Amino acid sequence: MTGKILITILAVVSLTGCTTMRSMDTTRADLEAELQPDDRLVVYETSGRIIDMTFIDLEGETLYGRLTDGSQVPISVELSDIEKLEVEKIDGAKTTLAVVGGTLVLVPVALAAGLVGIMTGM
Repeated sequence: MTGKILITILAVVSLTGCTTMRSMDTTRADLEAELQPDDRLVVYETSGRIIDMTFIDLEGETLYGRLTDGSQVPISVELSDIEKLEVEKIDGAKTTLAVVGGTLVLVPVALAAGLVGIMTGM
């Protein structure tokens, strides 16, 4: 039974997408096309304030979202006040490595669990 639990845990971990924070240039014309509703953003303002938010919309020079601290308080930030902007995106390379690595670990563990089951009569 422990083998089945281990295999299940390894399978879930290996299929989970890896995310990474990527810096974005707020002066880019295609910024609106790059950001998707519900993207997680970390905004570093020139004043030193750091805002962790979920993106809602970009209207003109104003970024709209909600705080991710559980309060879901609406917030807006002027692009001119942003020193640095990071967006959380799924990293294809990390996800691929996790799936391949998980598979490489999962197959021997599954075979070993099967052999132990056969040897113990389970």
